[in-house]
Amino acid sequence: MGDTAKSPHNDGGHSSFLQRLIAILFGTDEPDREKRRQLKRIAAELSRHKYRFFKPRSGEILAGLGRFFWEIYRVVGPAQNLLPGAESSNALKTILIERHHTEEQQQLRAALSEPGIREAAGRVPPKQLAATVTHDLESYLAAFDSETVTSINRTFDAIRQLVDLIRFDYFVLLRKFDSTFVEGNFLHPPRLEAISGEHLSDDIKDFLEVLLPIEFDADWDRALDVLTEYKGVEVADRGAWKKLLTALRSVARSGVLQMIVQLIDDDPGYKPLARRERHHIVESHLSVLKTQTEAILQKVLRETRDNRVRELASTIFGSEPVVRTRNYTESANSVFAKRLLAGFTRTEAMNYLIAFLTDHFNAEARGLVSELLIVRGRWCDSSISSEFSEALYAVLNAAEQLVEFDDSLSDDGELGARLRRASAPVKENSPQSTRLLRQALQDVNERATELITDAASDLITIGKVIKVLIDDLEQNAQKVLLNWKELEAYSERPVRDRLVALYKKIYAFLQLLKLLVKK
Repeated sequence: MGDTAKSPHNDGGHSSFLQRLIAILFGTDEPDREKRRQLKRIAAELSRHKYRFFKPRSGEILAGLGRFFWEIYRVVGPAQNLLPGAESSNALKTILIERHHTEEQQQLRAALSEPGIREAAGRVPPKQLAATVTHDLESYLAAFDSETVTSINRTFDAIRQLVDLIRFDYFVLLRKFDSTFVEGNFLHPPRLEAISGEHLSDDIKDFLEVLLPIEFDADWDRALDVLTEYKGVEVADRGAWKKLLTALRSVARSGVLQMIVQLIDDDPGYKPLARRERHHIVESHLSVLKTQTEAILQKVLRETRDNRVRELASTIFGSEPVVRTRNYTESANSVFAKRLLAGFTRTEAMNYLIAFLTDHFNAEARGLVSELLIVRGRWCDSSISSEFSEALYAVLNAAEQLVEFDDSLSDDGELGARLRRASAPVKENSPQSTRLLRQALQDVNERATELITDAASDLITIGKVIKVLIDDLEQNAQKVLLNWKELEAYSERPVRDRLVALYKKIYAFLQLLKLLVKK
């Protein structure tokens, strides 16, 4: 028999072996062939596409794409100068959030504003004001359920997407079609001619980053309502915008712009960056509102307290400012502030207490309480007389102790020398020096608080007994003192008038002292 014929199977195996050998030795152009096949497929698809934006054979951008961008520019271009900084505007966010308010929330929001809190401050005492504002704030925040929050955040997402679309630089893009085109010309389209695709590739990529994140099913009417309220004018014609939105949706879904870039850049694997951002403005806005409301409340409470202090001080001391302390003062705190320390914390209370005792209480108390009521009065219950007497002399003694305490803080005084050593400039950066100064200030403030508290306690006791005496005198009961008529003979003015005047002074001053100490 002759030579055995080679089967097709054997030929294929031999050929496959040779191809693999050649590929190993010399490489292969298979990836390039695959890339060309993909580009050819994309070109064929574009040639059949309903959007005539690109001519694959010549690589030209056609006038149809120019018209597409012109239509966008015509609708949204007029708003480009209306919305600088809109995406970060707190006013816009507030408008959006408040458009979702229920009627109850509208009332609560008004009550939480500074005018609302001030109005409430005129009706209720400070402690009740704080409780009322806190309750209103909690009720307001609680009304933002998950559905409402989602709706607000999605509307803001739509606003951001619209703002990004509006701000895209269509003018620069359109100038590539017509170098004579004038910016801001929304009435007359540019002269559109085919241009080389390489001139527009980057612009199309930038536009895709704006186009693809758009949520076409968003509540665009609500978004436009918010922007209209924010700027006071319509930012876009509603009818034209809805038509444009339909066109944008169609182009976005068609993928035509992506294919154009793939052909221009010779890159079939190109995919646009289309990050869809989710914004959470409600949470941050409400957090800011909570902080602002608390700050307003503290401001109003502080002003209310300061006004009350001035009112009480004027009632007790008159219109002239009262300055009785020389060393334990607010001005002395500037030295400690440099070391980030609070310094003297009871300066107002100390100053007013010394002024009250030395200028307004002691002389009247000695004449009325000590010399008349205690010495000459015939008491039904000696325990009341003893309590009255002890409290009086403790207060009279307190005035001297307070002055001595203030004097001890002078440069030559015991406490002043201790503070001066701890705050010496050469030790200013020493942690140990700061600890010593902090401890010295703590001791000084604790002593000041102790003196003030003890004097206040004794004044309360005196005031209570005086109130009992006033009642006894007015009712002519003689259950506390037996010789009221006799005491009247020794008094230059009616005893009752003197008791009432002293009681009112003590009561007013204790109110003042309470405000000062609580501060």
